[in-house]
Amino acid sequence: MRTCLIVNSLTTGGAEVLVCALAAEFARAGDWVLVIALCDAPSFGNSAETEERMARQLAVEGAEFASLSLSARRNPITGASKLREALRTFAPDVIHAHTVRALPMVALARSGAPVLLTHHNTRLPFPAPMLRLCDAMTRCYVAIGEEVERILKSHVRKPVVRIPNAASRAFPPASPRLLSDERKRILSVGAISGQKNYDLLIEVAGQLRNLVPEEQLPEFRIAGGGAELQRLREKATACGVAGMVEFLGERSDVPDLMRVSDLYLNVSLYEGMPLTLLEAMASGLPIVATDVAGNRELVSDGENGMKAPLGDAHAIARTISNILADDDLYARLSAGSIRKSAEFSIENAASRHRELYASLAGSAATGLRAPPKEVA
Repeated sequence: MRTCLIVNSLTTGGAEVLVCALAAEFARAGDWVLVIALCDAPSFGNSAETEERMARQLAVEGAEFASLSLSARRNPITGASKLREALRTFAPDVIHAHTVRALPMVALARSGAPVLLTHHNTRLPFPAPMLRLCDAMTRCYVAIGEEVERILKSHVRKPVVRIPNAASRAFPPASPRLLSDERKRILSVGAISGQKNYDLLIEVAGQLRNLVPEEQLPEFRIAGGGAELQRLREKATACGVAGMVEFLGERSDVPDLMRVSDLYLNVSLYEGMPLTLLEAMASGLPIVATDVAGNRELVSDGENGMKAPLGDAHAIARTISNILADDDLYARLSAGSIRKSAEFSIENAASRHRELYASLAGSAATGLRAPPKEVA
């Protein structure tokens, strides 16, 4: 199987990390894999060093990488011309777009290979009825979670196959954790963006000052870069929590950060199926997350973490305080995270994708038009 995977750029976002993990699994299975980025990472303000590191890792795993080096506007005519040449050289059996912006380019490139699209969020970057336009350019869709599946099925007519996200092999199952006597570390991972809602995290840190003694205050660590980083640092200072909130910037050592943390915090406004929660679960971290789509598919109250109302900094702070003050609750949630993570293996996710690709490639080769079998 010759598989082409398309992303906006190589960065540490959930979609891109998943694509790289899948590419590695496909290559291990003996497939030829090409990952194409529409743009170089700096076009979106992302790290060139991270892009280079991820490209090197793809090569180590046996996959190819190429960037079309488009501007951030991603002109479809220019993109189609560059993509046509890349596809002609690689001759893929299937093309899997992980950004809707790639679809017009793929259609104009006219490679002849079947095309599918994964949408990675519960929010759309355009009015939902426009999804119907994608039907003319795809054979089917992949939904990463229940809510994404519901959104797609309400607007498209092509088959929708649900294949949940999964953490890469860099996050092998951990052993259950116990609370230590050292200062607790609370980790959040994700680009500095409106979706991730880190302003709320700063407010949560402020609320904790009113709930626990000074010597028991935890440290919040945020791994992620973005244009709003300096503004958030200034807000943390203005709110009197600069000593509690550390902005780490974009990091390549997230597995290590997970290992030295005590709890994972997600305060997002919305999610698709957050890869970082899956990584945290595999690392044995109890989770506190806002009660929004995506998060609620992965966090079960009292099993592997706790959900808290979106926007309620006091409720989130109290939930964190309760978990970090209760040895038995903490141990139970840690063990629950590891159990839950077993449902989402990258090997299984890759196998399901390859089965779907084979059905599409087989139909294209034989002229069949039967829809692919849905995967729950």
